[in-house]
Amino acid sequence: MSKEVTFCVLTYGDHLDLCKRAVTSILHNCPEGQYSLIIGANAISRQVKDYLCNLWDLELLDHLLISQSNLNKGRMMGRMLPLVETEYVWWFDDDSHIISAEAFSKYLTWAHALPPSVVQWGQQAWCDDPAGFTRVRNVVDWVRKANWFRGLPPPSWEPGGKGEYDFRGAGTGDGRWTFILGGCWFARLAALRQMGWPDRRLIRYGEDVLLGEAIRQQGWEMMNTKGWGLAIDDASRRGLSTQTRGNAAPLTRHP
Repeated sequence: MSKEVTFCVLTYGDHLDLCKRAVTSILHNCPEGQYSLIIGANAISRQVKDYLCNLWDLELLDHLLISQSNLNKGRMMGRMLPLVETEYVWWFDDDSHIISAEAFSKYLTWAHALPPSVVQWGQQAWCDDPAGFTRVRNVVDWVRKANWFRGLPPPSWEPGGKGEYDFRGAGTGDGRWTFILGGCWFARLAALRQMGWPDRRLIRYGEDVLLGEAIRQQGWEMMNTKGWGLAIDDASRRGLSTQTRGNAAPLTRHP
């Protein structure tokens, strides 16, 4: 049976317990031989590195990228996604994990049943204030300058936001940003490639919210699975908002 899904797990720092929980949940709940597994590791401890290298030696990983410095999420994602060769990609931050043995088949069933215009699945959320997800002062202008911008008015409470001038009778635009939580999501690789995702301007903050907007700009849709079969963002926030540049040293498993 050919593989349809690649898991991409991002881990950071000295959090062996979270890394193990995320990876083990995939190994224990998903059918062997039916998926690929890529791990990106930012500024990890010796313990975490030893664990990941052991997985590599056991041939449980297809790719392992290790950066001594913290590249942050956006830049490591930009190194991981080009390695994906399957139709679907399933992203996990290391504080998310699978809690149901039916999750793998469930998400594939949804993906097979829905039209190509549905490109992402996960726990849907929305934010009504850009300050809650980005440090960019004018995120509407940031969206308009994106390569994936297709002319739809971005969310804004100013009249005209998302094409609304009297949203709910309040005389405003629609300022709601709708997205799938970035801690764990399932998506069509072709859609991500078409949009050139991740946007190279992204480092850490707001990548999930802005992916939701990028999808909306294409006229595509997201499916709210309500996080079925998953525990998402199941740990406190970690790490600093550094903007380190560096290289991730790859290990690649060839057939």
